[in-house]
Amino acid sequence: MLLKNGLIADGTGKPAFYGDVLISGDTIEAVTPGSISFKGTSINCSGKVIAPGFIDCHTHMDWVLPMPGRMDMKTPFTEQGVTTLVGGNCGFGVAGFQKKTPHRELITPRTEGLYDLQWDEMANYFDHIRTQGLSHNLVNLAGHGTTRTSIRGFDPTALQPDEMRAMLYLLEQAMDQGAYGISLGLQYEPGLFATARELKEIARLVKNRDGILTVHKKIYSALSGTYPLKPYGRPHNLLALEEIIQLVRETDVRLQLSHLIFVGERTWATCSEALDLIADARREGLDIQYDTYAYHCGTTVLNAFFTKWFLAGVPETYTDTASLMRLRMEIMLIKSLLGFGFEDIQIIDARHPDLDQFNGMFLEEIARARGMDTFENFIDMARLTQGQARVLVHRCSSLENVKMLMQDPAALFMSDATPTPAGVQHPGVYGNFPLFLQHARDYRLITMEACVRRMTGAAADRFGIKARGYLKTGHAADITVFDYDAIRDNNTRQYTDRRPSGIEHVFINGEQVLNYGLANSNILAGQVL
Repeated sequence: MLLKNGLIADGTGKPAFYGDVLISGDTIEAVTPGSISFKGTSINCSGKVIAPGFIDCHTHMDWVLPMPGRMDMKTPFTEQGVTTLVGGNCGFGVAGFQKKTPHRELITPRTEGLYDLQWDEMANYFDHIRTQGLSHNLVNLAGHGTTRTSIRGFDPTALQPDEMRAMLYLLEQAMDQGAYGISLGLQYEPGLFATARELKEIARLVKNRDGILTVHKKIYSALSGTYPLKPYGRPHNLLALEEIIQLVRETDVRLQLSHLIFVGERTWATCSEALDLIADARREGLDIQYDTYAYHCGTTVLNAFFTKWFLAGVPETYTDTASLMRLRMEIMLIKSLLGFGFEDIQIIDARHPDLDQFNGMFLEEIARARGMDTFENFIDMARLTQGQARVLVHRCSSLENVKMLMQDPAALFMSDATPTPAGVQHPGVYGNFPLFLQHARDYRLITMEACVRRMTGAAADRFGIKARGYLKTGHAADITVFDYDAIRDNNTRQYTDRRPSGIEHVFINGEQVLNYGLANSNILAGQVL
């Protein structure tokens, strides 16, 4: 296949040039300015950009890929130009479990009703998805949270020495079997119970194995129940960031800070200081970068809105009058001082038969429909779903925050968007990467070439993905062709599952999986990398 007469943005960030790209089998045979003489099939790319396939460096698609069929949950990434997915983020690893764990019921709800979780080790997981075929290339991380859960559940007390050794062994084994690093989810059970010593041991393991540590930090808002509630104290999101920087300082680990966002209107102003903290750490010689998405909203689960002390007492705290009164007061204070509340939390997949009718509605609306107080409704929904109802959180950042992050040299671009088999979709599943390009063009934030680099070559470099992320001879033929003038995210607040405009052709390992914006869902061209 020959891609002719396109504007080649090769993933380096250097100025694009007009030329041809020749694909031979699953690799790139030639990238050259000017014209290649070729008698085979050609695609005229005049007026279009030829770029490396986009790398979504923060997803949870490792949980979706084993799902038989359901290409409707996978091809939206193809339709926005993505060829490689990095999974296993936020501590939610899909494998690396203690065999015959007595806590499996705390892990399997993520796959309930979708498929049976048939593996423990990362190698078994990789064998399974290779056998059934992959829609995309996959780079995977081991998740501290699910590995720790398999050893001692959600017990909030510190790990015993034998438990620590068992956890570190399983995480290292997962890396031996192909995981590129380890992820932490410090806002979720059981990551929020991890001690400083535990985190240092994990970071040292990753450092010794030359891997990458990705971290969902404790909190992303200026005020929370995670730290003492001092209305005029240090913003909590900055305290959490400083803790992570100190972890890097003490262990010299290579760190990727997950989804740098600023939840709540009064948190938005902390963006520039957060970027200054990261820039200072990088000047100090610490290996820190972060990733960000193009929207003002992001997905999580209801449990993310509970504090450590409350989750440590679940399920008793759900019905304990004193605990509920304390939590209610904390939430009221945070709402008044932060500018964020139940009206900003939208249920996208309740994952409960009695609550699925409320998918797409905000917690405030649901409370009215159920005839309940907003706090009581929140507690009841969390109790019924074990805190696992999936939500879309609005006002995660402002548009100005997004612009500032896009221009920062430490940023990589990603979606953090997971499709749901039912309910309302996160718009990032369909339009995140086109929206980055749209922002770059319409607001003139960065060049097209720089934007492409943040989602291709820079991501490949950061995660150590070999022979991908660039248009180079001998590299894998992962290629996205798009119309920069026409590229656009078509989602709205009401309609969040619309295909983007402007993505015209996508190749994964030399197989054409998208032609003029239409995905061929019968082709499984991905690989475990």
